Amino acid sequence: MKVSLIIPTYKDVIALRLILEALECQTYRDFEVIIAEDDNSPETKNLIESLNLSYPIKHYSHEDIGNRKPKAVNTSIAMSKGEYIIMIDGDTIPYSTFIEAHVRLSEPKKALCGRRVNLGDKVSQDLRSGIKNIGEIEHNFFTYYNYLKEDNSRHLEQGIYLKPNSLVQKLVSKLDKNIHILASNFSCYKSDLLAVNGIDEALPFAPNRDDTDLEWRLKAIGVEMKSCKFSANLLHLNHPRSDRGVEGDKNLEIIYEKQRENKFRCRDGIIKV
Repeated sequence: MKVSLIIPTYKDVIALRLILEALECQTYRDFEVIIAEDDNSPETKNLIESLNLSYPIKHYSHEDIGNRKPKAVNTSIAMSKGEYIIMIDGDTIPYSTFIEAHVRLSEPKKALCGRRVNLGDKVSQDLRSGIKNIGEIEHNFFTYYNYLKEDNSRHLEQGIYLKPNSLVQKLVSKLDKNIHILASNFSCYKSDLLAVNGIDEALPFAPNRDDTDLEWRLKAIGVEMKSCKFSANLLHLNHPRSDRGVEGDKNLEIIYEKQRENKFRCRDGIIKV
């Protein structure tokens, strides 16, 4: 199955380089990468040109005139050639088994929902500077546990790898009652994203609200949420939070209105209605 992995990015080429290098080590190879840049920086273009990558890569960018990540993601979905879409963030580094886990756990009319280890400042800087690398942590996670914990890394349990569809993984997933979309670790069939017209670009920016909106709209067309925790592992680099005009209350009002009217297909999405 052909997979399209979408990476939204904004002014962090070091993190993007770490992600692209980690993708070279993926155990599943039938994939393309689409960089969804909410900016138009020469640094990103130069990075892509400087790396000798073994997988196909596409790059969408536009002018930085405020938070337009949804537009970058929607355009990337439209550009994609895969029948299956995986989304991460531009500051989350995947384990070598990440894409394979999403593929092995994928099912029609299911959206896979994962999480990530939130790294502390020192570990994040060690990865950025090359003192440590993702492979060391992935393959020696329990050895590195105290190193991660002492740096105030959070959700360390999400660094534990369970083989997809193994008895233990199935049991853990069955017991998980908190399964929701987090766009930094999410996947589904492209046809389902097209059915709801992708991300709603009309929503004012508010962290994680795009996820909430997309989840209810997918559920409205019969897509169920399924856990890929502990199998599709990511490490999230710590960084200062960006304040790009958060409008949380207005965002929620629009979502509630759409839910009342059952408008699961957004008007300002991949296709402009």
